[in-house]
Amino acid sequence: MGVGGSPQSVIRAARYGLPLMLAVIGGPPIRFAPLVDLYKRALDKYGYPQLRIGMHSHGYVAQTDQEAAEIQWPHWAHIYEGAAAERGWARPSMDRFQAEIDEGSLYLGSPETVATKIAWVIGLLGLSRFDLAYATGRVPHEQKMATIELYGREVIPRVRELLAEPPVDPASVGTHAGAGT
Repeated sequence: MGVGGSPQSVIRAARYGLPLMLAVIGGPPIRFAPLVDLYKRALDKYGYPQLRIGMHSHGYVAQTDQEAAEIQWPHWAHIYEGAAAERGWARPSMDRFQAEIDEGSLYLGSPETVATKIAWVIGLLGLSRFDLAYATGRVPHEQKMATIELYGREVIPRVRELLAEPPVDPASVGTHAGAGT
């Protein structure tokens, strides 16, 4: 069951014995850890075994971190401008965009950068699935196809490699998304 982050929706998924898919459109992923814990406790309460937990977040993959940001920024800003007006959020800014890349739930950059961040969040929240909503907004078709290809050919295999390695403390490498490329 897809949930947007309310405790009630997480409990509802557990009550019906459904796997959980967190729809995360922004903010630090760690803020979802209490909801993951709540879901696990609710499954126990309702007599279900532990079930799969996934996450769905926005991202964009390009050859370099800089290229990914340059391509995605205007489209991301356009989409979040509309969301800000509808929901009463602050207007999107380059600083907010960069914060979502660095510490939030925007999986954007080179294949290595994106793979490192995805592997990190999988470990952080104990996820069994990560679903990338690629190319937010009206990114041109050719660029969408390029990000899909990079995600499938480079990011996913690299995530699998990283998850097979012993965990690394993100603080020891400067940021959880790696040094970037």
